[in-house]
Amino acid sequence: MGKLFEKFWSGSVSFTAHENFKDLDSAVQASVPSTAAKIIIEDKTISYEFNRIKEVKTDGDNTLRTPGTKDPGKGKREKVSERKDSETKEKK
Repeated sequence: MGKLFEKFWSGSVSFTAHENFKDLDSAVQASVPSTAAKIIIEDKTISYEFNRIKEVKTDGDNTLRTPGTKDPGKGKREKVSERKDSETKEKK
């Protein structure tokens, strides 16, 4: 199977939401529309902006990689010599 690529966009849209409530207090308490609301999208206001493209796995394996036997923090370390400022000496 060939390579697969996934493309991402972000965007915005204007909409109106309508929802019926049993009483005035319930309507006042609702700060956002619930899943019972009817949402109408205004098609002419939809805008898209390209974000990125990435290659995706084709093998269908959705698992995390198995950690290796070594601790990645236990690498070989070398001592770095201290920085020496160069000074100029005046000749007399």
